[in-house]
Amino acid sequence: MPELPEVETVCRALKKNIKSREVSQFKIFNRNLRWKIDSKINKCVHKNILLEIIRKGKYLLFVFTDGTLIIHLGMTGILKFFISYKNLKIENHDHYQIIFKDGTGIIYNDVRKFGSLHWSNKIENNFLIKNLGVEPLSNKFNADYLYSVGKKRKVAIKNLIMNQKIVTGIGNIYASESLFLAKIQPNKKSNRLNQQNYIDLVSAVKKVLSIAIRKGGTTIKDFKTIDGKPGYFHQELSVYGRETCPCELNIKLKKIKINGRTSFFCGKCQK
Repeated sequence: MPELPEVETVCRALKKNIKSREVSQFKIFNRNLRWKIDSKINKCVHKNILLEIIRKGKYLLFVFTDGTLIIHLGMTGILKFFISYKNLKIENHDHYQIIFKDGTGIIYNDVRKFGSLHWSNKIENNFLIKNLGVEPLSNKFNADYLYSVGKKRKVAIKNLIMNQKIVTGIGNIYASESLFLAKIQPNKKSNRLNQQNYIDLVSAVKKVLSIAIRKGGTTIKDFKTIDGKPGYFHQELSVYGRETCPCELNIKLKKIKINGRTSFFCGKCQK
């Protein structure tokens, strides 16, 4: 599933490529996503003016004059940018299309249909957005904040940083990589960590996410940017999906399940 770096990569690409601001057409080809696409979105978006495109956690927000379009890529969702809608071929698993006044636009394709599309007049009240935690690349995400939350809980530290109500945008891949960089075992209880552990972990999260964004995210199987290119952070992965630790000892990595998600870690490097 696309995590923060992948969604941020798409967000930046859309900002760069979408020049026109008025929507001339909105078409739904297949309403069947995680939640059925509301047919009324057409009236909300048609001839509306796009003010900005931003990312909130794992969501893309198209902010219009009088409302916001919320896009979630799910597990296999892809946004494809086109420079002209003329003679454009609609493919299998294309779900909706936004065409701007200059003829450019985007098509959303989703094979497994776990993505979603919503319209909200008050984004702060939307059920997907209102309970999201702090952004991990913001100043609000710091060691004091995470320590104050973690010391009160007896959950695996990996679960803590993947809890979208605490910090938003971190998924399985980047949680594993951040914990390796911070030298913390993913199954260690959050209330057993000291403040220095949290300082190291916050620093690691910010570093891993920042590098991943520069590399265009991680493509394990499905993720592609709006021009069809994969992300290249998979070349930088230290533990996720690997067999051995990149340390000098070349130790075989351990693989365990935490809350149903596969976790990779080094029993020697991570304590």
